[in-house]
Amino acid sequence: MTFYSHSKLLINGVTEGSKLLKVHTQGVLNIAQAQLYPKINFGIPIEDLREILKTTVTYHDLGKYTSYFQNYLLKKNPTNQKLKQHARFGGFAAYQLLKPGPGKISILTLYLIFLHHSKLIDLDELASKIDFDACKVFEAQCQDIKSKIPEIENELGINNLESLLKFPDECEIRKAVRHWVIKSPAIKDYFLINYLFSLLIEADKLDASDTQVYNRITIPSDLVDIRFGKPIEGLSGFTNLTSLTNNEVRNYCRAQVVSHLEAKEILNQYIFTLTAPTGIGKTMIALDFALKLKSKIQNEEGFEPQIIYALPFINIIEQALSEYEKTIPGAKILGHYQYADIFGEQAESDELKYNQKLMQLDTWQGDVVITSFVQFFETLIGNRNKLLKKFNHYAGSIIILDEVQTLRLDQMPIIGAVLFYLAKFLKSRIILMTATKPKIFSLAAQEILNDEGEEINHFELLTNHKNVFALFNRTSIHPILNALQTERKERTLEFIGQVFSSKWSAKQSCLIVCNTVKRSIEVFDELSKYLDVGKFKNPVFYLSTNIIPLHRSERIEKIRESIRMGESPILVATQVVEAGVDLDFDMGFRDVGPIDSIIQVAGRINRNNNPRLKHAPLYIIDFGECKKIYGSMTYEQAIKALNINEEIPEKEYLGLINNYFDDISNRSSFKDARDLFKSMKTLKYDSIRQDDTPVSSFKIIEDSNQYSPVFIEIDEDATNLKKRYLAKIMGEVGKEDFEKNDKLKFHQHIISVPKYLANELKPINEYDDNIKCVPFQQLADYYKSNTGFRREKETTALVVL
Repeated sequence: MTFYSHSKLLINGVTEGSKLLKVHTQGVLNIAQAQLYPKINFGIPIEDLREILKTTVTYHDLGKYTSYFQNYLLKKNPTNQKLKQHARFGGFAAYQLLKPGPGKISILTLYLIFLHHSKLIDLDELASKIDFDACKVFEAQCQDIKSKIPEIENELGINNLESLLKFPDECEIRKAVRHWVIKSPAIKDYFLINYLFSLLIEADKLDASDTQVYNRITIPSDLVDIRFGKPIEGLSGFTNLTSLTNNEVRNYCRAQVVSHLEAKEILNQYIFTLTAPTGIGKTMIALDFALKLKSKIQNEEGFEPQIIYALPFINIIEQALSEYEKTIPGAKILGHYQYADIFGEQAESDELKYNQKLMQLDTWQGDVVITSFVQFFETLIGNRNKLLKKFNHYAGSIIILDEVQTLRLDQMPIIGAVLFYLAKFLKSRIILMTATKPKIFSLAAQEILNDEGEEINHFELLTNHKNVFALFNRTSIHPILNALQTERKERTLEFIGQVFSSKWSAKQSCLIVCNTVKRSIEVFDELSKYLDVGKFKNPVFYLSTNIIPLHRSERIEKIRESIRMGESPILVATQVVEAGVDLDFDMGFRDVGPIDSIIQVAGRINRNNNPRLKHAPLYIIDFGECKKIYGSMTYEQAIKALNINEEIPEKEYLGLINNYFDDISNRSSFKDARDLFKSMKTLKYDSIRQDDTPVSSFKIIEDSNQYSPVFIEIDEDATNLKKRYLAKIMGEVGKEDFEKNDKLKFHQHIISVPKYLANELKPINEYDDNIKCVPFQQLADYYKSNTGFRREKETTALVVL
């Protein structure tokens, strides 16, 4: 008999087998074994891990040998939906094979095979799936498969299969699992399970879709030097920094960072920090270090590590993609984020099918991956099959994490701890890049790692960063937290009439950052009136996620041009300007918030270090909305840090950050982080118990259940995109066609709107009630070109991150 793993539908309507089962199994094994990183550190010899992986792969599709599955696959009668399931069957056989060995290994293999088509569940829920119904299905499948055993053994290269076809003892498994998660839980088991699961499901999906595994290339280590020039020899040891020009300071920083690669022990270091002021060129400094480190690893270990660069916001991801592509020609660079273009620059004649392109992207088949914090961290701390395909790519990789100060304060302990274990177990080399040095690792130690008996050490790449910070006097922070005394709803008028008017002059360009969309629109509207009455000629702009993405980039360019023309524009914005927006203002105001964010806003003032604007002010005010947006802990810590001095010069920003993080002694503030770590340790992936904090609950951005996506039909192009979207749903336009030609442009017309404001809108079409729509005929009623979606009915201030 011929056994197939997959089938295809022919033009004449007949279904035929498209891949032999033995070919698929061998293909999965080849991919998984090739991807296994030999230097991983789980305390298990690599050859033993290789054998565990081999057993897992060999048995993962054993159940496909039943006639029930083959009939289902080839659309033949009789078919039985229960009896055609295959994952449990192979899991039970593998369990019986490994049961004489260490208890964890047999349970582990059963668990991996059992779930390879689904998300990971709580380990202690495994036994509950081995019930009477599962037993009846297994017995029927055993009867069906017995006559084929010699052929199966021959195809899979195994022996004594019949002796393995026994239904496991549910009590025995429950007892073993309980002992595991209660008496001997270990965080390394979380990483081991996710790593092996990832190897299995990635290889399974790559082979099933006939997607080629990408072989990473050797990238020249001097590409940053070629593009920007090599720093002067000996510059890294220069001591008189005050005599250097701005460009020389950048080169000094780069030279000092890469000089560490000359140290013999550098390959024994796995966690690095790169702390440098804004505008110093950290992106290229980190890339230069990563490329030279990659070359060193290849030379000494014979391994080509993947470079993974993760950032928080889409706009800076797209900027980073552009810069990397200019710097690393010839390398395969993948952009993996919400609106990623899966086709990239491929020619029209490219023979790769859409599904293979998508699979390449989802499994990070490239030399360099630039991705979002959502993708990166929700793969690292998660249980979803779709995301875990790429978990194994962390092993041996060089990971650059940019703008880490944007992470929520309450998440920093768990993220710091997980990054520590990622380096410990999977031997990832991690570069944490920031201008504000958040105490992510000290919080991880304080809340989690000390209790685990772990000691975390990280290597600062810019050793002299304090002296580099001391060079800059571009800005200063001025807390005027008691300047607004009226009720919250009246503070906009008070701010403009008393605070803004007294601090600002018409010759100054100015940035005003609010915590909420509602407040920012009010400030923009009232400020526009104030400027008009005073006959000021300064142009005033508005920027937030309340405006469709298509118009945001256009507006940033208009603001940039206005600054270049010397018009002294004023920009009212939300947090959207805090990272990756290259604008340079003379002064600014910001609503009180996380100190990291305040310093990021300061980075948009006197960005180019104009001596005339030395100590340019950023005034910190309090509209009364910080607690609602960032929580009480952030607000209280920020107020405590800001109240130290009336004026804080740029050279003291590192001290300001230290004050912000110091004295966070209320351990209940980080209870969720500690509970989440406990769930990872006890393999509680998806608990439904009310008091649990399962792995699946982790989100970089809190669930936006209070928001709805709204498509803004701004013009004729938007109308055509709406029609194309409907045609895709109706099958009149292929998914591949839409993805290639319309997806990015379509999403450029979508914003998130509070549900109670979006509820009165109709869906974009009768087949999709998830996306609401502002039709062109009603545009004036719901959308303003300058400030976006009309918020007049909004009664609650809501943050848009």
